[in-house]
Amino acid sequence: MDQQLLDLYHRFVGPAFDRQIRFADFQERKAPGVEWDFDTETAILNFGPKLKFEAPLVGTHADHNDSWTWSWANRTAKLTLTNRALGDTIRALAHRAMLPEFAKNGFPLEPLLGEELTPYAAHVFGSVLVGELDYDAYFIAPYDGGRALLLLRDDRLRVAEKHPLARVLSIFPQAIAAMPIPDHRAALLSYASSYALTVVEEPNAVKLTGAEKGELTATFDARGRLKSLVGAGVTTPKPSPKAPPKKKKKVPTKAKTKTKAKVKMKPKAKPIAKKKPTKSAPKQPGKKR
Repeated sequence: MDQQLLDLYHRFVGPAFDRQIRFADFQERKAPGVEWDFDTETAILNFGPKLKFEAPLVGTHADHNDSWTWSWANRTAKLTLTNRALGDTIRALAHRAMLPEFAKNGFPLEPLLGEELTPYAAHVFGSVLVGELDYDAYFIAPYDGGRALLLLRDDRLRVAEKHPLARVLSIFPQAIAAMPIPDHRAALLSYASSYALTVVEEPNAVKLTGAEKGELTATFDARGRLKSLVGAGVTTPKPSPKAPPKKKKKVPTKAKTKTKAKVKMKPKAKPIAKKKPTKSAPKQPGKKR
């Protein structure tokens, strides 16, 4: 496993996962239940006709041999000028971040990421590139035989967080449950830093405070794995109230006879209970057609 890449992953995985949740929530509000579609030639990610994002293709993870190929190495793909410029930026990052694989056309994943992180390669590269290049989210597009990584930069996904302590308390446990993160302590410290929180380190614990009232306390084992994360006096944001359903206007109809017809009212169907989501890889909106 490359230590330089692992350090970058720990640095950016918390903020990147946070942005993934915002992206998924935004998609769910604007186009709930709509399947996604991606056009390589235009670099447009669609969620139905109403929600579109510019999302250049970064690279692909092939399942049959666990290899990675950057988008610029696929000579048959017709990429936009913006997409090709992104390739130049990633190649330049190889020198700045001292990651030679970022300048290669392709490479096997396990020597770089290790056995644990290889199945999550697209998420690892997505987290690092979102952080290093200041994108607002990444998207994993599955296809037969692998998955593609797309990057998104969109002002609609940018939000000024009013309650960073509550956000960290909510999001970080989800991140470590959804993805393998070898060093929880390093990841939490970097995530707290992204929200400009004050960090006080102790041998097996970390205390986080900010401009608002309250405090978070995280405890770790000897390997840096999170044992507990609790908040004291933390302001929890209230959920946004759901708008009441609009009432349908009654359309007057002409009676066929002078007598009123008796209408049998069908009993209302009982609401179907929603299934609780299972813990899995980071939340991804939509499904491929």
